[in-house]
Amino acid sequence: PASLESFEDDYDDVSLSESGGARKAPVPKDGELESQGGTGLYTLARKPPSPPPPSSSSRKGARSKVTSVAILYILVAFSFVAWVLLFALAVVKHLELLEELKLLRSNHSENQARVWQELLDTRQEQARLRSGMHKYYEELQDITALICKSSPSRRRCSAGWKVLERSCYYFSSERMSWRDAQEICADQGAHLVVVDSEEEQ
Repeated sequence: PASLESFEDDYDDVSLSESGGARKAPVPKDGELESQGGTGLYTLARKPPSPPPPSSSSRKGARSKVTSVAILYILVAFSFVAWVLLFALAVVKHLELLEELKLLRSNHSENQARVWQELLDTRQEQARLRSGMHKYYEELQDITALICKSSPSRRRCSAGWKVLERSCYYFSSERMSWRDAQEICADQGAHLVVVDSEEEQ
């Protein structure tokens, strides 16, 4: 398209050429000029109208939109970081629990082996003590028999009582019933017996 300066030059040429004929060129309308050859109208080129300045509401809307998107990205990033931290913490805790469980199993196995060994040692000690007690009991019986053999055959009895085979006998010349004689013997802590052997007689 033609520039504004070219249109003005053409306009000047037309005015000068028609001044000799004493005819005044009509004043062109705003934005239009008549051509010299009568070919048509020239439209004056103007600067395109500048776009209207953005309103404050549209600016605020754009800013709020950008802010919302930025906040959304920040929240997503924080959520991802938090998820990674929680996952790492869960993994570490799981590993700690596995290590603790392994340690407990090891301690349990060691304790069980130690308890079984102590039980075996206790049983062996018990068997040894029983064997020793049996041996000591036999020795005690031998010592008791030896003491009985070495002790004097006579023992002391109350007055009027006679010793026979390490027992005391009392012979009464009184005649009484069996029941009465039994009661008298019981009062003295003795038993009424019948003498059958020649040694006792």
